[in-house]
Amino acid sequence: MAKKVVEIKETEYLFFHLNSLIVKKENNKIVLPLSDIDTILISNPYCTISVPLINAIVSNNINLIICNKDFEPNVQLLSISGYYSNKNFLSQINWTQEFKDKTWEKIIKLKTTNYVNLIYFFGLLNKEDVEKFNFYYKKIIPGDKNSMEGHIAKLTFKNLYGSTFNRTDKENEINKFLNYGYTILMTYVSRNLVKKGYDNRIGVFHKSFNNHFALATDLMEPFRFLIDKLVYELLIIEKNYDFINFKKKVFLIFEEKILLNKSPISVNEYICKLIENFINKDFNFESLEIDWNKK
Repeated sequence: MAKKVVEIKETEYLFFHLNSLIVKKENNKIVLPLSDIDTILISNPYCTISVPLINAIVSNNINLIICNKDFEPNVQLLSISGYYSNKNFLSQINWTQEFKDKTWEKIIKLKTTNYVNLIYFFGLLNKEDVEKFNFYYKKIIPGDKNSMEGHIAKLTFKNLYGSTFNRTDKENEINKFLNYGYTILMTYVSRNLVKKGYDNRIGVFHKSFNNHFALATDLMEPFRFLIDKLVYELLIIEKNYDFINFKKKVFLIFEEKILLNKSPISVNEYICKLIENFINKDFNFESLEIDWNKK
């Protein structure tokens, strides 16, 4: 049975009792066993949460996301103990540049293939763009030193959202939906990395003093198309700009079944599989390509 995603919008107080989340509002209480919960999203900026509940959430590997006053995901709660894997930490700081460059090459190639398959699934590809995608794909090299990812992203967004679409345009509603979806996706990748004892601050490509999720930002790239699939279906096909509805559907993505090598697996399992490949330095990322036409 799929675990629940719980959004806290109006509740005043959250606390822990008998391995359950107790949701209290005025004189009412709702009891939710922690074993049934995958993610807790707190979008009420005035909610109070108890320390015992925070510790229990971490112990149960529940994804806790706290939104800011604008209802945007702002905080993810992660376990410190997950970082106490000296073996993995030593492995990370000793990654060679060759390993990081090779990994980034494979990540961008898988990201490109998954996006192209999605665009083809929506019937948006023309012959000219197929040739462009093939040209860019063949030019991807270790470390993406020639910045093919940027060209591929521009062509991808043109196919999905039109030639005038710009990811930096804050006035475009599509970007609001994409930003929210990508952030939630990053927390799921981040949680799985912490569970494996990896330090999110040490990435293979992304490097920034302000980015504490560099590794999750790297490894989420091949999964971004999942968010674009939902955004395209709701905003472009259905013309449905209901953000509350979108938020609900984003979390449902992770339990959705997809076909990988003709076998159905959940998106959560798909994320874990790529992380396992990465940890084992298995560069056969081609085996992780998703073809929606075989669903």
